Amino acid sequence: MVVSVQRGLLAAMSVCVGLAAFAAAIPARADSVEPVPASAAISKSLKLGLNKALVVDLPRDARDVLISNPEIADAVMRTPRRMYLTGVAVGQASIIVFDRAGQQIVTLDLQVERDNATLERMLHRLIPGSDIATEIVSDNIIMSGTVRTAADARKAQDIANIFANGGANAQPGNGGAGSGGAADSGGVTIALGGSGEVPTSNVVNLLTIEGEDQVHLKVTVAEVQRNILKQLGIDINGAISIGSFKGLISSALPFGATNTSPNSVGVAGSGSPSAGCGALGNSSCTFNNGIMGAVRALDQTGMIKTLAEPTLTAISGESASFLAGGEFPVPTSQDQDGNVIVEYKPFGVALSFTPVVLSEGRISLRVKTEVSDLNTEDQIVLNNITLPSITVRRSETTLELPSGGSMIMAGMLRDNIRQAVSGLPALGKLPILGTLFRSREFKRSETELVIIVTPYLVSPVSRTQLAKPDDGFAPAGDGAATFLGRLNRVYGVEGKPAPAGSYRGTYGFIFE
Repeated sequence: MVVSVQRGLLAAMSVCVGLAAFAAAIPARADSVEPVPASAAISKSLKLGLNKALVVDLPRDARDVLISNPEIADAVMRTPRRMYLTGVAVGQASIIVFDRAGQQIVTLDLQVERDNATLERMLHRLIPGSDIATEIVSDNIIMSGTVRTAADARKAQDIANIFANGGANAQPGNGGAGSGGAADSGGVTIALGGSGEVPTSNVVNLLTIEGEDQVHLKVTVAEVQRNILKQLGIDINGAISIGSFKGLISSALPFGATNTSPNSVGVAGSGSPSAGCGALGNSSCTFNNGIMGAVRALDQTGMIKTLAEPTLTAISGESASFLAGGEFPVPTSQDQDGNVIVEYKPFGVALSFTPVVLSEGRISLRVKTEVSDLNTEDQIVLNNITLPSITVRRSETTLELPSGGSMIMAGMLRDNIRQAVSGLPALGKLPILGTLFRSREFKRSETELVIIVTPYLVSPVSRTQLAKPDDGFAPAGDGAATFLGRLNRVYGVEGKPAPAGSYRGTYGFIFE
């Protein structure tokens, strides 16, 4: 594209001069002048900031200006020997200037890029205490340096994204209230959702977090179960044979404390296989083995306490898991030879968490806790294989706590009430006497689960500052164990204070 010298009369384009930056490592200001030597056919490489301007002084009068890509850069001639360059978009362009004789005066290889100095000043102002350096590579922003917390790293990432993706749409604002700026100062309006396609840039985050990013999590899982079982009544068990008809009589309850048969406290009939009940036409009635009646009276109360305090340590952003319990086999399939293939399912107290250190006083935690037990009451039988069920109490949540702060997750209650009445048909419904032919059972199970979570910011320590449960332990000798009943050695005299200072001899794990 050839631009006439008359285009320099467009004075309105000179408002960009106030934003000029000389293209070097740091863009130049508008009043900076790039002189061109008087020799012929000069070639030079320049860097220009996006939406910045540069003044170029020519050695002789120019007539024509050729711009390879006018969408990248623009040139304005105010005088025959002064040219104003403006970076329009990120990219590369060549500018060739010719004199009146058609001879080439200068060739400029222009590189228009974003002004990362503005981004660095913004990062240092909005994220105090950080040391962030930026570099522009092919219109992509690379951030390196150090920040104090992960929250500062995310903040720097967001600022760089706005700078990279919004710079191409930055337009000068009038600073009025309608544009969101102050009434007495200019502003910049960034439109991210315009109708035209906006070129976007990638941000490569190479920042390093200086702060402590190891989180030690202590979880207390406390569960209390209380079971109440009440039974009162008479169980009737026996067999009846009337001719070719045979049947059983049973009034067992659907759930009970034991699965064993009750002891007999009374027998109806003679209890012998030949006990008769009189003639009924041509048939006979015999009570095989008699009918046994058992008095069942039971009041049972039980309590189960579960307490686990698992502790885990993980780096910020990484996950850690813990399981204190066991695994039980579950048949899943069979192979070609008929062998049963089993898969082991875990149960017990399980904990997994993912910490993220936001700042020195803020830790974000995603905690998942599970307490599971084997349940034999609801077990099933498949192909002569008894499979127990699992009772599960599970909690999964996201918390934000300071280091050393605790949060309790309570309110996980369960209250099961089961009641059954069994007895002989018709006889069990008789007034007063029906009590002898029926039995009542009442069962109640109450469970309450409480989980307490406490995170700590930790750092490694010397091995000498750590202790084991068996430090200083030494088993007792044969004489002390046999005659004194001691399990470990006793050093010193009871009641005498321990000597000051640390012991310098050999101790612990002493065997004779």
